[in-house]
Amino acid sequence: MDSDEELGEVPTYRGIPATMILINLLEENNVVELALYATCRFYRQCLRSGSAQILGVYLYGVDDKNTAQSLIESPGVKEFIPLSLPALLEFKKLKNVDIHSYKKAKELKLSDVLWHCSKIFANCKKQISSYKVILLTQLKITPIVADQTPTLKRVRDLTDSNVDLVILNIAQTDYNIDSFYINFLKEAYKGQDPVLPEPIFDSIEIEKVMYKESHRRLAVSNLSFEIAEGFSISVGVYSLVKKAGHNHHRKINLDRESNAVVTNVTKMTKVTIESEDIDSSSKELPLLNSELLFSQEYGGEHVEFSTDEIKSMKNPFGPPMLRLLGFKPVGIICKEKWFLKIGYFLYPSEKNIEGSTVAFNAMHKACSDLDMVAICVLCTRVNARPTIVALNPCRNPNGLDVAIGFDVIHIPFVENIRDLNIEDEDESSIEPAHKVVMKDLLSSIQFDYKPDMFANPKLQSEYRAIEAIALEEEEIEPFVDTTKPNSNFFQNVNENLFEEMFGPFGELAIKRTASKSASEGSKKSKLDIDLGLFQERLSKNHIEKYTVSQLKEILQFNNIDGLPALTGLKKAELVNLVYNHCK
Repeated sequence: MDSDEELGEVPTYRGIPATMILINLLEENNVVELALYATCRFYRQCLRSGSAQILGVYLYGVDDKNTAQSLIESPGVKEFIPLSLPALLEFKKLKNVDIHSYKKAKELKLSDVLWHCSKIFANCKKQISSYKVILLTQLKITPIVADQTPTLKRVRDLTDSNVDLVILNIAQTDYNIDSFYINFLKEAYKGQDPVLPEPIFDSIEIEKVMYKESHRRLAVSNLSFEIAEGFSISVGVYSLVKKAGHNHHRKINLDRESNAVVTNVTKMTKVTIESEDIDSSSKELPLLNSELLFSQEYGGEHVEFSTDEIKSMKNPFGPPMLRLLGFKPVGIICKEKWFLKIGYFLYPSEKNIEGSTVAFNAMHKACSDLDMVAICVLCTRVNARPTIVALNPCRNPNGLDVAIGFDVIHIPFVENIRDLNIEDEDESSIEPAHKVVMKDLLSSIQFDYKPDMFANPKLQSEYRAIEAIALEEEEIEPFVDTTKPNSNFFQNVNENLFEEMFGPFGELAIKRTASKSASEGSKKSKLDIDLGLFQERLSKNHIEKYTVSQLKEILQFNNIDGLPALTGLKKAELVNLVYNHCK
């Protein structure tokens, strides 16, 4: 780690993550159906996000007579979706699976199931970066006594092969977990005290846990953290927020006159030199990379630069690194105030320097006990500009299964700070009651923010419509518009003081006063409707005989309180409004 060349290399990640989902058929029917439905939702979510991972869905606890025996299949295991990239046809096949058509096995042999997982991973032709097995089951039904020891041995072998085993407890209430599964989880955690999974019986929550467990965690950069002179540890810088793919638009350069796409063409030139041969006086030879020179015209003179000088000018800050500058009290750091761009998450790495985790944990404990933050200089890439950051100790960020780490908060330079031109106002003109209203209003609308809480409703509606066409579904799957305001937050606001400060509160705020001429014209048009005929049709439920314009005139003529906007409503909706408000 002492050489600049090794630090300057941009890390490349090869392979894609692989996830196998196993559903236990020996559980109750409602548990199996819920697990299959949650798996379908998870598979659909992977299709929506274009997730670059391979997935496989399998059913275990099946009678041997129902499973087709082949070289890669094991007894008691039925393959729904092979380990492959998410595909539309595979999702349709999974959605149409009849779970009740399979006969349950008389006994559970979990070692054969785990052996099947190892065979599937070994026979996969794609390069895999991480392995994960998710079991959807309850922790009640245990394998037969003769199979428990081989099962624990299989768990140990998979763990040694860097295969992560995760169990999702599909249950409605808490119950006593069998001791076999406690030993199972202990082997999966490599001898550490296991965290017993809590019961989950909601398909949406199961989908979220499965998506979080299968998420690909790749470091933005692997750096050397220089704590003191001659003492460094290896850390990984992670980004916990994934940017939406549709927000990134490719930039294309166009010609100003013809709007043609401008492309870059690189040509290698040859230098003509004089030859000593009698036949030819000169010949062309290509130049080596070390012989190339770059020049820049400055002051009427060509200034030449070598390749090494060009590289040093493109990277004047040195190799990527993280260097400790000092410590400050945690009270000087405010994430909301000092927010410049999306922060990172710091976690130790044992790949380059062994023992980094021990030093990292000691630094985290010291910062937590003393309420201090570490001020560092961070440079994540070779051509990246270094920034001043603060390392704030944290635990379980975003609910991940990460015990400790540091939040990397970017601190601005002096030129990044600008004073606002705010005129000084007389604070004595603000009444105390108005201050109380604003404080109550701000405190009532506070909430715990998460990056995935809000989505563009227009894009979501378009994506749902395209998805329904692709899946040949008659109905479009509804989605929750999280951008709409929640009126429950404003229940305790004083309406009189709010109206005094900002105007009408509630429905009065959206009403507009019509001009006198418009109101007189509308009254003349409403008089054309026969009220006697209207009452007769209303009593006989024949309001649909009126036209759309006449129905709007009837609703406007009755001065109905809280009447919604009539523009864009269909005739059936207008008829229902007349029946609801005019009877």
